[in-house]
Amino acid sequence: MSEEEKINNTDQNQTENDEFSDGEKNSLQEDFDQNGLLLKIATNGIAVQDYVKRLKESDILVAIDGEVFLDGPVKLLEKFSLEVGDQPKWLLTFWRDGELFDILLTSPIQSQFGLATEQETQWALEQFSQHVFGEFPAYENFEIYRDSQGVCDILSLQRDPLAFILPAFWCLKYRLFPPLGALLAAYMVTFFINIFLFLITYLILSRFIYNSQDNVLRSFTLYAGKSHYMTIAATNEKDVGVIIKKIDRQNTIRFEANSIKPKNRGVVHKVIVNKGPAE
Repeated sequence: MSEEEKINNTDQNQTENDEFSDGEKNSLQEDFDQNGLLLKIATNGIAVQDYVKRLKESDILVAIDGEVFLDGPVKLLEKFSLEVGDQPKWLLTFWRDGELFDILLTSPIQSQFGLATEQETQWALEQFSQHVFGEFPAYENFEIYRDSQGVCDILSLQRDPLAFILPAFWCLKYRLFPPLGALLAAYMVTFFINIFLFLITYLILSRFIYNSQDNVLRSFTLYAGKSHYMTIAATNEKDVGVIIKKIDRQNTIRFEANSIKPKNRGVVHKVIVNKGPAE
């Protein structure tokens, strides 16, 4: 066989292998698209940025922005495309341990997915049919920290203006007694030294507490022996507490009597509205 014929045969074999690989990939994608199963985060498939949000392996993705997602992993990234004027903000609904929960993402999910079983898909979809959504702009992420006894703290990471106006009352509101004591000591010392020094100290500490309130809340929650348990998106703290208790019956909410009362939303349709900017 001549050298030219060998080259032609090699090219032909390579072309056939490429066509087989493409066909195999298309077949796999066709299976993903047509079997009607939900996606599930694969074993060892969790990405770092998703782990930080405390998503877990075997969490089942049910819906994106209130719409059931059954189109497969390849088309998943298309759901994170943005139109002009849209905010990078997506509400994902997951199913874990027999319960649904929502989470807000500001960047596309990066974890690798497999497929849920038929039974898991059926259970998740049945529960999703009764899942109630609020208005999209009202959602925020709450971080839940839990100790070994199942006692949970629910942290809202929205900026609280009270932290700047009256930082001592803000510390009292969230039971942050060590920083409260430090603030009061600084106020007393500077007040008796010089009134202007007191005012300058007050403004500096107010700005510091306001800008770092997320870190202050997290740090003293960790200091109390709690670890980051979940991140859940909801419109109010009360709904988060209900989800936490359903996921694990042993969980309890610290200071539950003082938690934020649920808002009166009236008739809520199972549609996430006002996703884009108002026209």
